[in-house]
Amino acid sequence: MKRALAHICAGALLATGATVAWAQPADLPIPPATTTQLPSGISINRALPVPVYTDAKGRTLYGLDMRTVLRWAPDAAFYCAADCLKLWQPVLAPKGMVPDIGFPDAPGHDAKAMIDNRKAPDWTVIRGPMGPQWVYKGWHMVFIRKGERPGSTAFEGAEGLTWNTLKYLPPPPQVVAPPGVSAVYADGGYLLADAAGRPLFTGSCKDPCTGWTPLAAALASQGIGKWKVQASGDEPQWTFAGQPVFVGATGRSLPPGATALRP
Repeated sequence: MKRALAHICAGALLATGATVAWAQPADLPIPPATTTQLPSGISINRALPVPVYTDAKGRTLYGLDMRTVLRWAPDAAFYCAADCLKLWQPVLAPKGMVPDIGFPDAPGHDAKAMIDNRKAPDWTVIRGPMGPQWVYKGWHMVFIRKGERPGSTAFEGAEGLTWNTLKYLPPPPQVVAPPGVSAVYADGGYLLADAAGRPLFTGSCKDPCTGWTPLAAALASQGIGKWKVQASGDEPQWTFAGQPVFVGATGRSLPPGATALRP
């Protein structure tokens, strides 16, 4: 419903001749990286609160999500042209690389190459306005902002969120845990959370133990890996490596004496 209303509003603005800057939808975030392998010349700036990809000169890479500009460009890969290229510089693939993704009717489309396995599987190549250009995660055309100094992210969300820093989220770890427990990325690393996204923790507290809510286990639960069921309390509780596990509140810091449970 929300997206439908956004489409209607965009159509109304276009009908009146107004300028529209289509924002990257909140439900289209960049997923975590698949591997730690990177193309030549691309690295990660881990010094920032949220790590971002950079070029060989340390300049922040920005992603243009092609899904957000399809309505204004028959071939979204050529959305940034003319005046746009005066501000944004495509990050070109090395010489000799051919496009391996593209729209079926787009120049340079290669259906066979689309399914080729790459050494850096998150990175593919499309025919862009200045030649074969890197694309991240299949949709995010990669650019740098001309004149921006290395380490800067000043153009994050530019033009109504059309341009967004190309953030690096490390590959999620494989987790052996009870149903509903998974690894979530927060504060620069992965931690374990329940099905509602609340962080899990262990530790000890002194009365009163405010905020120490046991991670309840179902009556028929069985242990898995380092996870066991402790049934000595009012209700069964999960333990990890012999320590009782508790569940925190979403968006709140853990209580004193608590240690976040990490994969």
